[in-house]
Amino acid sequence: MAAKIRLKKVGAKKRPYYRVVVIDESAPRDGREIEVIGWYAPVEKKNRFNFDGEKVQAWIKKGAKPSETVRVLLGKAGILPAVSFEGKPKRKPKAEEKKEEVKAEAKAEVKVEAKAEAKEEKKEEVKAEVKEKAEKPKEEKAEEKVKEEKAEKEKPKEKPKVEAKAEKPKEETKPEVKEKE
Repeated sequence: MAAKIRLKKVGAKKRPYYRVVVIDESAPRDGREIEVIGWYAPVEKKNRFNFDGEKVQAWIKKGAKPSETVRVLLGKAGILPAVSFEGKPKRKPKAEEKKEEVKAEAKAEVKVEAKAEAKEEKKEEVKAEVKEKAEKPKEEKAEEKVKEEKAEKEKPKEKPKVEAKAEKPKEETKPEVKEKE
Protein backbone atom coordinates (compact mmCIF):
# COMPACT_ATOMS: atom_id res chain seq x y z
CA MET A 1 0.00 0.00 0.00
CA ALA A 2 1.55 3.30 -1.12
CA ALA A 3 0.64 6.21 1.11
CA LYS A 4 0.25 9.75 -0.11
CA ILE A 5 -0.07 13.06 1.74
CA ARG A 6 -2.81 15.06 0.07
CA LEU A 7 -5.85 17.26 0.58
CA LYS A 8 -9.32 16.01 1.52
CA LYS A 9 -12.17 18.45 0.91
CA VAL A 10 -14.57 18.97 3.79
CA GLY A 11 -15.75 22.53 3.14
CA ALA A 12 -19.06 23.73 1.75
CA LYS A 13 -19.84 24.74 -1.80
CA LYS A 14 -17.87 27.89 -2.73
CA ARG A 15 -16.28 27.82 0.75
CA PRO A 16 -13.46 25.27 0.39
CA TYR A 17 -11.75 23.86 3.46
CA TYR A 18 -9.33 20.98 3.30
CA ARG A 19 -7.79 18.53 5.69
CA VAL A 20 -4.21 17.47 5.01
CA VAL A 21 -4.34 13.70 5.34
CA VAL A 22 -2.28 10.59 4.81
CA ILE A 23 -4.33 8.36 2.53
CA ASP A 24 -3.91 5.31 0.32
CA GLU A 25 -2.75 6.38 -3.13
CA SER A 26 -5.63 4.64 -4.93
CA ALA A 27 -8.36 6.00 -2.61
CA PRO A 28 -10.78 8.68 -3.89
CA ARG A 29 -10.22 12.35 -2.99
CA ASP A 30 -12.68 12.33 -0.10
CA GLY A 31 -12.09 8.69 0.82
CA ARG A 32 -11.19 7.23 4.19
CA GLU A 33 -7.90 8.63 5.48
CA ILE A 34 -5.22 6.89 7.51
CA GLU A 35 -4.37 9.95 9.61
CA VAL A 36 -5.14 13.69 9.65
CA ILE A 37 -1.94 15.76 9.91
CA GLY A 38 -3.15 19.31 9.25
CA TRP A 39 -5.62 21.62 7.53
CA TYR A 40 -5.74 24.23 4.74
CA ALA A 41 -8.30 27.01 4.29
CA PRO A 42 -7.64 28.89 1.03
CA VAL A 43 -10.45 31.42 1.63
CA GLU A 44 -9.28 32.67 5.04
CA LYS A 45 -6.99 35.70 5.20
CA LYS A 46 -5.05 34.82 8.38
CA ASN A 47 -3.42 31.53 9.26
CA ARG A 48 -4.43 29.73 6.08
CA PHE A 49 -2.79 26.39 6.90
CA ASN A 50 -1.49 24.39 9.85
CA PHE A 51 0.53 21.16 9.99
CA ASP A 52 1.80 18.82 12.66
CA GLY A 53 5.48 18.86 11.61
CA GLU A 54 6.45 15.74 13.57
CA LYS A 55 3.71 13.63 11.96
CA VAL A 56 4.59 14.95 8.50
CA GLN A 57 8.28 14.07 8.95
CA ALA A 58 7.39 10.62 10.31
CA TRP A 59 5.15 9.82 7.32
CA ILE A 60 7.72 11.09 4.82
CA LYS A 61 10.33 8.80 6.46
CA LYS A 62 7.87 5.91 6.06
CA GLY A 63 7.67 6.64 2.31
CA ALA A 64 4.56 8.78 1.97
CA LYS A 65 4.86 11.26 -0.90
CA PRO A 66 3.12 14.65 -0.73
CA SER A 67 1.00 15.88 -3.64
CA GLU A 68 2.21 18.99 -5.47
CA THR A 69 -0.15 21.33 -3.62
CA VAL A 70 0.75 19.88 -0.23
CA ARG A 71 4.46 20.02 -1.18
CA VAL A 72 4.15 23.77 -1.84
CA LEU A 73 2.30 24.32 1.46
CA LEU A 74 4.90 22.31 3.40
CA GLY A 75 7.61 24.44 1.80
CA LYS A 76 5.84 27.64 2.89
CA ALA A 77 5.45 26.25 6.43
CA GLY A 78 9.17 25.49 6.60
CA ILE A 79 8.70 21.76 7.18
CA LEU A 80 10.27 20.84 3.81
CA PRO A 81 12.62 22.91 1.59
CA ALA A 82 10.78 25.63 -0.35
CA VAL A 83 9.65 24.80 -3.89
CA SER A 84 11.18 26.82 -6.73
CA PHE A 85 8.96 27.72 -9.67
CA GLU A 86 11.68 29.31 -11.81
CA GLY A 87 11.73 26.60 -14.50
CA LYS A 88 7.97 26.23 -14.74
CA PRO A 89 5.96 28.33 -17.20
CA LYS A 90 3.63 30.92 -15.73
CA ARG A 91 -0.08 30.66 -16.24
CA LYS A 92 -1.36 33.17 -18.77
CA PRO A 93 -4.44 35.32 -18.12
CA LYS A 94 -7.63 34.06 -19.75
CA ALA A 95 -7.75 37.05 -22.11
CA GLU A 96 -4.35 36.11 -23.54
CA GLU A 97 -5.39 32.47 -23.84
CA LYS A 98 -8.45 33.50 -25.85
CA LYS A 99 -6.31 35.69 -28.13
CA GLU A 100 -3.97 32.77 -28.78
CA GLU A 101 -6.94 30.51 -29.55
CA VAL A 102 -8.28 33.07 -32.04
CA LYS A 103 -4.84 33.33 -33.68
CA ALA A 104 -4.58 29.54 -33.92
CA GLU A 105 -8.04 29.36 -35.52
CA ALA A 106 -7.09 32.10 -38.00
CA LYS A 107 -3.92 30.21 -38.96
CA ALA A 108 -5.96 27.06 -39.49
CA GLU A 109 -8.40 28.96 -41.73
CA VAL A 110 -5.52 30.39 -43.77
CA LYS A 111 -4.10 26.90 -44.27
CA VAL A 112 -7.49 25.61 -45.43
CA GLU A 113 -7.84 28.52 -47.85
CA ALA A 114 -4.33 27.92 -49.21
CA LYS A 115 -5.13 24.26 -49.81
CA ALA A 116 -8.34 25.20 -51.62
CA GLU A 117 -6.46 27.66 -53.84
CA ALA A 118 -3.85 25.02 -54.66
CA LYS A 119 -6.58 22.58 -55.66
CA GLU A 120 -8.17 25.20 -57.93
CA GLU A 121 -4.81 25.91 -59.59
CA LYS A 122 -4.30 22.20 -60.26
CA LYS A 123 -7.76 21.97 -61.80
CA GLU A 124 -7.01 24.94 -64.06
CA GLU A 125 -3.71 23.35 -65.18
CA VAL A 126 -5.48 20.10 -66.06
CA LYS A 127 -8.13 22.02 -68.02
CA ALA A 128 -5.40 23.89 -69.92
CA GLU A 129 -3.67 20.61 -70.83
CA VAL A 130 -6.95 19.14 -72.06
CA LYS A 131 -7.60 22.22 -74.20
CA GLU A 132 -4.09 22.03 -75.71
CA LYS A 133 -4.61 18.40 -76.66
CA ALA A 134 -8.00 19.19 -78.16
CA GLU A 135 -6.60 22.14 -80.15
CA LYS A 136 -3.79 20.12 -81.83
CA PRO A 137 -4.26 20.19 -85.56
CA LYS A 138 -5.76 17.10 -87.07
CA GLU A 139 -2.60 16.57 -89.10
CA GLU A 140 -0.52 16.14 -85.97
CA LYS A 141 -3.03 13.65 -84.65
CA ALA A 142 -2.90 11.74 -87.93
CA GLU A 143 0.93 11.71 -87.84
CA GLU A 144 0.86 10.36 -84.30
CA LYS A 145 -1.50 7.56 -85.37
CA VAL A 146 0.79 6.65 -88.28
CA LYS A 147 3.81 6.51 -85.93
CA GLU A 148 1.91 4.28 -83.53
CA GLU A 149 0.87 1.93 -86.34
CA LYS A 150 4.48 1.67 -87.59
CA ALA A 151 5.66 0.90 -84.08
CA GLU A 152 3.10 -1.88 -83.82
CA LYS A 153 4.13 -3.38 -87.18
CA GLU A 154 7.81 -3.34 -86.24
CA LYS A 155 7.21 -5.32 -83.10
CA PRO A 156 8.13 -8.99 -83.58
CA LYS A 157 5.05 -11.06 -83.99
CA GLU A 158 4.55 -13.77 -81.47
CA LYS A 159 3.57 -17.17 -82.69
CA PRO A 160 0.24 -18.27 -81.38
CA LYS A 161 0.56 -20.88 -78.74
CA VAL A 162 -0.90 -24.21 -79.61
CA GLU A 163 -2.63 -25.81 -76.74
CA ALA A 164 -3.11 -29.53 -76.52
CA LYS A 165 -6.70 -30.45 -76.75
CA ALA A 166 -7.85 -31.93 -73.55
CA GLU A 167 -10.31 -34.72 -73.65
CA LYS A 168 -13.70 -33.76 -72.52
CA PRO A 169 -14.75 -35.59 -69.42
CA LYS A 170 -17.54 -37.99 -69.98
CA GLU A 171 -20.82 -36.74 -68.82
CA GLU A 172 -22.01 -38.53 -65.79
CA THR A 173 -25.37 -40.06 -66.03
CA LYS A 174 -27.66 -39.53 -63.19
CA PRO A 175 -29.64 -42.48 -61.97
CA GLU A 176 -33.27 -42.18 -62.76
CA VAL A 177 -35.51 -41.66 -59.83
CA LYS A 178 -38.79 -43.46 -59.87
CA GLU A 179 -41.68 -41.41 -58.86
CA LYS A 180 -44.04 -42.76 -56.28
CA GLU A 181 -47.57 -43.09 -57.38
